[in-house]
Amino acid sequence: MKNERKFTTEVALYGLIFLAALVLRLIQLGQPPLLDSEARLAFQAWQLAQGETIPVASQVAYLSVTEGLFSLFEASNFLARFWPAFAGSLLIWLPFFLRGELKRIPALVLAVGLALDPALIPVSRLSGSPMPALAFLALAAGAFHRRNIPWAVFFMGLGLFSGPGFWLGFLFLAIAVLVSKMLGLFSPGEYFKSRMDYFQGKPEVWLVGITPALLTLFMMGSFILSNFQGISAWAGALPEFLLKWGGPAGLGIGQFLTYLLLNNPLALVFGILGYVSAWRSRDRLGQVLSVLFMVSLLGMLVYPQRQAVDLIWPVIPLWISAAAELVRISRLARSTWVTQVLGGLVVVLASLNWLTFTGMIFQAARENALLLEFGLMAASLALLILSAAVVSSEWGWNTAWKGLSGGFANALLLGLVASLTLDTYILDKDPRSIFSGGSGSGQVELLVDSIADASITATGRPDSIQGAVINDSDALRWALREYEGFDYLVSLPSEMDYPLLITSVEGDFQALQENYRGQDFVLSSHPGWGRVLPDDWISWIAFRKGPVVREYLILWVRNDIYSGY
Repeated sequence: MKNERKFTTEVALYGLIFLAALVLRLIQLGQPPLLDSEARLAFQAWQLAQGETIPVASQVAYLSVTEGLFSLFEASNFLARFWPAFAGSLLIWLPFFLRGELKRIPALVLAVGLALDPALIPVSRLSGSPMPALAFLALAAGAFHRRNIPWAVFFMGLGLFSGPGFWLGFLFLAIAVLVSKMLGLFSPGEYFKSRMDYFQGKPEVWLVGITPALLTLFMMGSFILSNFQGISAWAGALPEFLLKWGGPAGLGIGQFLTYLLLNNPLALVFGILGYVSAWRSRDRLGQVLSVLFMVSLLGMLVYPQRQAVDLIWPVIPLWISAAAELVRISRLARSTWVTQVLGGLVVVLASLNWLTFTGMIFQAARENALLLEFGLMAASLALLILSAAVVSSEWGWNTAWKGLSGGFANALLLGLVASLTLDTYILDKDPRSIFSGGSGSGQVELLVDSIADASITATGRPDSIQGAVINDSDALRWALREYEGFDYLVSLPSEMDYPLLITSVEGDFQALQENYRGQDFVLSSHPGWGRVLPDDWISWIAFRKGPVVREYLILWVRNDIYSGY
C-alpha cells in the first residue's frame, strides 16, 4: 500500500507538471498571425477540412489532427498551432519512462526542466515545427526502454507521421548508438534482445498489444477513412530529409552556437558538469548521453539547413544530465545557513553583474564601460573564491561546492525565465526572437480588417467582396482563406475590374492610381543585421532589440467603393 501510494503521488505530480507545461505552451497561442513558414501546413489542413482534393504533405499527424479540429471548430491561429503545442507538452512524460535509471527525484526535476525549457516552449508554439518529431521519437525510445512495446509502436508511428524532422533525430540517435558501441558503453544486440524477450513465442501477445496502436495510426493516416493519401504520404519525409542536405545554407554556425549558449545556460552548464561527473564515475547512462549530445551538436553544425528551432535536438540529453547533476550536488552536504548564505551571495553578485552589463546600453563610452564590467566580474569571482575557501576550510569542500552550485543554479534559473519570457511571449513571432526563423509577423490582421470593412461597404457582408492577390504568400492565403472571391495571379490583370487588389510595393502602379486608392501594410519583417549579433549586441542579449527590415504590400481599393466618403 505504501508503494502504491507513492506511485499514485508520483503520477499525480507528473500530471500537474504536464498541465503546467500545456498551459505555458497555450498562453496567447493564437494571438500573433501565422508566419509564412507556419501558414503552408495550416492552409493545407484547412483545405482538407473544406473537402478539397490536394496532395497531402509528409506531416500527416499534423494535417490529420488539425483538419479534424478545423472540421469541428472554426479555423483559427490557435487551432493551427495546437498540435505541436500539445505534442511538446507530452515530452514531460519521457522522465516517467526513465525514472528507473534516473531515480524518482532526478526524473521529476527533469520533467520540470522540460516543461520550462526556453527552447522547447517557443518551438512547440510554431505550426509545422519539428517538435512533434522530437517528442514522439523520444517517447518511443522511452517506452521501448520500459519494455512497453505497444506504446513504443504508437509513438514511433506518430514520429513517422511528423515529417522529415523525425529522420534527423533518428539519424542522431543511430549514430550515438554506434559510437557508444565502439566505445564499449552500450551493446545494442543485448539491449534490444532484453526488451523483446517477453514477446518471443507469444504471437497472441504481439497481436493484442499492438493492434490498438496500429488501428489508431491507420485512422489518423486515413483522416478517419476520408482521405487515404496519408497512409503513404508519410514516406515522403525521408526523401525530403535527404534533399535538405543539398539545399541552401541555413543559420550560420556562429549564430547557432551563440543561440545555444544564450538560450539556456542552466541546462548547458550543469549538463556538461554532469557529463564530466559521469565519465569520472564511469556512469554508463551519463556517458551515453554525452555521446548523444556531442553527436546532436556536431550533426547540427554539419547539417546545412540548420535553423534556430533545431536547438531542441541537443536539449534532451543536456537536461537529463543536468537534472541528475543538480540532484547529486544537492545531496553532497546538508543544507545549512552556510550553503544558503554562500548561494545567496552568488545570486546577489550575478544580479549586480547583470544590471551593470545591461546598464552599458546607456553608456556613451562603451569600451570603458566594458573594461569596468570585466573588472567587476573579476572582483566578484575573487570574492566567491575567497568565500568558498573559507567555507571549505571550516565546513568542507562539499558544503562549499553545494552553496556555489546552488547559487549559480538559482541565478541561471532567473536567466531561463527571462529568456523564456522574451522569446516566447514578449517577442512572440518577432524577427529578433531566437526562434522566429528569421521572419516576423506583420500587419496581416489589420489588412484583413480593412478588407472586411471595404467588403461591408461594397456588399453589405464582410467576406463577399472580390479581389486579386499578385505574388501571394502562404501567410496571405491563410489570412484570406474565407474570401472565396479572391484570385491569385502572377501579374496585374489587363482589365481593372476587381474591387480590391493586393500587390507588393515594387512595380509601376501609375495605372492603378487612376482608379484605386492604396494603403501599405507590413506583410512580414526580418532581422536587419547580417552578422552573428547586431552592432548593439548588448541590447539584443538583454532585450532582443535590434534593427528590423520590413516587407510591405499595398491594398488597393477601387475608388467607387468609398466614393461617398
